[in-house]
Amino acid sequence: MLGPAPFPEPPPIPQRTPPASKRRLPLWAGILIGVLCGFGLLIGVATFLFFKFGWGEFSDQAVAAMNEQPIIQRCIGPIESASLDFTRTNSDPREDSFAFRIRGPAGSGLVTAVFTTVDADNEQIDEGELKMTDGRMFALQAADDAEGEDGEQEDAGCPRN
Repeated sequence: MLGPAPFPEPPPIPQRTPPASKRRLPLWAGILIGVLCGFGLLIGVATFLFFKFGWGEFSDQAVAAMNEQPIIQRCIGPIESASLDFTRTNSDPREDSFAFRIRGPAGSGLVTAVFTTVDADNEQIDEGELKMTDGRMFALQAADDAEGEDGEQEDAGCPRN
């Protein structure tokens, strides 16, 4: 027999299996996730703005209040740099207490003080202390005590200007 060779039976065509059902997220869950993400973003932006603008203003006012302290003027000089020490601030039991590491032309140290808002543009120190890098400690004068008294404490080694 001449002619085309017989072809074997073709393999069966595989049947399509239906795709596995995809569990879709309900609409209310998607909306809830969107609202929570938006709320988180809002809190993040608000925190950024607080630290960018509000904290900087408080820090400037606190440095101005520290610069008014006679003992800081004698032992440190005019404050050239100040940075908040979060660890010391959180470990101080007093309310409204902040700790700043300060540096000036005559030395450096740690100021831990209770700051009170006088008005929108000013802070004052109610109580606190300056700890110099060499370990000497000095009490800071409250704003009420500072008037009329020019360093009741002896300089204890700080040069007088």
